[in-house]
Amino acid sequence: MRQPAAILAVVAAGLLAGCSLSRRVVPDTVSLADHCAEIMKAAMPFADIDIGNRTSQSTDIRTIVAHVEGTRTDMAGNDQVGRDLAAECTFEDSVLTGFRWTKGGPAAH
Repeated sequence: MRQPAAILAVVAAGLLAGCSLSRRVVPDTVSLADHCAEIMKAAMPFADIDIGNRTSQSTDIRTIVAHVEGTRTDMAGNDQVGRDLAAECTFEDSVLTGFRWTKGGPAAH
């Protein structure tokens, strides 16, 4: 009689552990394109940016280039040119080594 109770306890513990894992993001599952999107947002902290298309490609065994597009949602009017943003991030061995705006971005001073 002890065996079914022990099995039930193990199954219940496994189910409870699975519930807590589903609520958090495991850092290894976030793509470098997602990281680039967060970097884009951090580069314009004063803007509300809706991230759209994000892609990444490997240029060699150690380098990945991520491309991210977004739209500023905090701008009034129909100025689509100022609202559209795009950026490129370069990662070497998963470490950011380059960031550049390819469309829009903050005004240069």
